[in-house]
Amino acid sequence: MNYLIIGGSKSGKSEVGEKIALTLNKNKVIYIATMKPFDTEDKERIKKHIENRKRFNFVTLEVERNLHEIIRSISGNDTILIDSITSLLTNEMFISNEIIKNPSVNILNGLKQIMLKAKNILIVSDYIFNDAIYYDGITKNFQKQLAIINRELAEICDNVIECSFGNMKYHKCREETFI
Repeated sequence: MNYLIIGGSKSGKSEVGEKIALTLNKNKVIYIATMKPFDTEDKERIKKHIENRKRFNFVTLEVERNLHEIIRSISGNDTILIDSITSLLTNEMFISNEIIKNPSVNILNGLKQIMLKAKNILIVSDYIFNDAIYYDGITKNFQKQLAIINRELAEICDNVIECSFGNMKYHKCREETFI
């Protein structure tokens, strides 16, 4: 079963992803964390999250780029939670002093490989498209790349859930998981 869970900042999407993942597999969830730490505060936040997840049988893999490289670590019975596509896109788009123009290609390739191998995959992504601010070309391309990824995932996932203010709305539903 494949899920795309989308929402704005602090909308509850990560918590929804964690809860659904645990209903799909109480014994083990592989939690792919994509945040790249930039300072001590980020490192402490990551450490705290890893410790908190251990009590729920989450196995955390820190994957900042190139999702396809973890395929060998996944079995056919695994439940995978990827949090978040937005962080992954940032890491794939801005490498050293270079700006990658189409990082969505590499990201979607890795996601599709994981979806073919794992039993369940839950993908958390942000919704950053509903303001009227005029952005520079780099930011516009970031938004475009995220939109490409989100649209493709919405098409191929069995379930698409939007989170807003802690509420869930199913936009596409093959199997509802109530939490």
